[in-house]
Amino acid sequence: MMAWVAASGGIRAIGGAGEAEVRTVGWTDGGSGPDLLRPVEERVTGSLSELRVPVETVSVRDASGGMRYDLSNPVALDEGAYVLDCRLAVAGPTTQECKVSTESGIELYCRFDGPAFVRQTDGEVAVSLGETRPVTLGFREQCEEPPTITVPSTPEGVADAITHLSAALRTTGPARSHPSMREHPPIVEVGDERAIPEAVSAATPDTGIELQVPPRLDYLFVGAPLAYYLGADVTVSEGATPRLAAPEADVNCRFRELPTFQHGVARLLRQVFFFDTLVRDLEGESPACRERLLDRFDFDPAAMRRRSPAERLARYFCVREPDFDELLPEWHFSTYAAPELDNARSLPYLLDALSLIYLPEASELHGTELLERTLDDFYRASSGRERSVASVDRVSPELRAGRVHAWLAGGAPIDAFKTSPQAYENRRRYRDRRDEPLSVTVVLNDEEMYDEHTAVADIYEERSADLPLSVDVAEHLTRRELADVFAAENDFVHYIGHCDADGLECADGSFSASSLETCRTQTFFLNACGSYHEGLELVERGSVAGAVTLTKVLDRQAAKVGTAFARLLVHGFGLEPAMQLSRRRIMMGKDYAVVGDGTYTLAPTPDSPVVGWLERENGRFRLSCEALTARRIGDCYQPPFGEQASYHGTATESVLDRAELVEVLRETPLPIIYDNEFHWSDDLAAKLGADR
Repeated sequence: MMAWVAASGGIRAIGGAGEAEVRTVGWTDGGSGPDLLRPVEERVTGSLSELRVPVETVSVRDASGGMRYDLSNPVALDEGAYVLDCRLAVAGPTTQECKVSTESGIELYCRFDGPAFVRQTDGEVAVSLGETRPVTLGFREQCEEPPTITVPSTPEGVADAITHLSAALRTTGPARSHPSMREHPPIVEVGDERAIPEAVSAATPDTGIELQVPPRLDYLFVGAPLAYYLGADVTVSEGATPRLAAPEADVNCRFRELPTFQHGVARLLRQVFFFDTLVRDLEGESPACRERLLDRFDFDPAAMRRRSPAERLARYFCVREPDFDELLPEWHFSTYAAPELDNARSLPYLLDALSLIYLPEASELHGTELLERTLDDFYRASSGRERSVASVDRVSPELRAGRVHAWLAGGAPIDAFKTSPQAYENRRRYRDRRDEPLSVTVVLNDEEMYDEHTAVADIYEERSADLPLSVDVAEHLTRRELADVFAAENDFVHYIGHCDADGLECADGSFSASSLETCRTQTFFLNACGSYHEGLELVERGSVAGAVTLTKVLDRQAAKVGTAFARLLVHGFGLEPAMQLSRRRIMMGKDYAVVGDGTYTLAPTPDSPVVGWLERENGRFRLSCEALTARRIGDCYQPPFGEQASYHGTATESVLDRAELVEVLRETPLPIIYDNEFHWSDDLAAKLGADR
């Protein structure tokens, strides 16, 4: 729990990790201050002329969530509304505890009006207003290390675990729709005896909402995201008809067979989440658009925020709109999980990303779908010998809602990343390395692919000017040397070479990932024919995720995918979104895939990565922009063109003439899809400019 107290010359924020003092000049407590853009645990309003904050990280944006200011040099801000977003440098710890975790940090949001002067020095940021003006300070505690709960290996045990995963909600009000108000759920282990830490039990909300299902893992997995978000008590009963109930609010929603249950809980979660984002105490999208939506559904935001979770759910149930599905923002992420006990270990990680969960349904690929190709001379294989590529059983999943899809089941999916419980547990182990400079190793074990090797090395080197990133380049490695690369603490290894049924080709034979005792490389790209099984093995040995190929690939196409993938990764795209875009550069894009946790991001950035979709109409250009991420649902993002922030899952549009378009494409680096093909904005600007 957070608290603040007035201190001599400032305000002291106190949390589980310790405390930090915000120093002020001319502070007067009380009065009305500007609204904050994010939900917080504690807020205080007052007036001051100067603010000094000890920080670990800091950013300043305009209050719409738009322009972000570079603080490497002092910044003079004009009139307008701004938000200071900091992670405080704390002294501690205290005797207080974070809600469900063992480690925490304190974040500060400060809303103020310009003109102002902002300067950052080592460990501190200062905001000078020049005169006394109203400000609002908001504090929240960020928890990083989730506790572990242990439940029996029964449907009743899994239901118990899902109930307690809601302890991660920092609130049961509409603000839970913002990612900052959802901590990482507790880790789930299956054992002989039930063990729920006291802090988890105390933090598990009592919302008066119940989800009852038959004692089957398929119903439990599918219902888990909705139960988690609503803070529902999950129970199982033999022969029960699945139902969501809130007795105090007269809610009793029954589902029929499993397909109906799948569709119903997914739609209901999307509906509740959408309404929560509308009524929470935030500024999102355009105010005018938000007001129109609220008027359409006859919601009073203040009144809705005062209702209990059960009462709010009942009110949401009353909405009956024939075209309601068209209003819902596109969902970000869905997982297709086999209802197996071992996969229960993955539930906390899937719910942390607020993934929908469906049962896996797929058809085998065969015949013309696999496009048996005869141009073997063009495939990535040297002329010296024919390589036997390890076979892969590809399947075509039946995909449902979501921009990004995960496959937690048998077979190698297309259009989804293949994940496993081990991948998510590996992600957690690398948490302590996230604040260190990135280390990238580029390995060239195929002389004929020297151009790709040079291009991707240049991309990483160029990006190191903006990121704390070191790049090592290696060529013609032996099996032992390549093993040492994967065993070292690399953030990313980009392998360029060959792969056969025995492993990755080296100067002295084939290297098999199964020969590694432990892999300490977080992520990788094995840009070699048929590297799927080697990638899976790297994940099982310790990696979080990586890009692989499912079959033989063409040299030229491999180079196109490799260079695009490298550029997208270092610009903040997750592995699966980066691969989705990279595959558009070639005809045989289905030959590439991601294994492990495809939502993982190599180079986290303050802004969500954005992709543009460009269409030409009537001599002008329509540019739609949307954030492409699997982990920021409920937050707002700032499109590169225009001033107004938008919710994740919604797109913004601009209509530009050719000259305007070329100018904005030159100024903003981002991927653009034009004529159904992938382009980088500066390359497309040059092409469109030359076509005049």
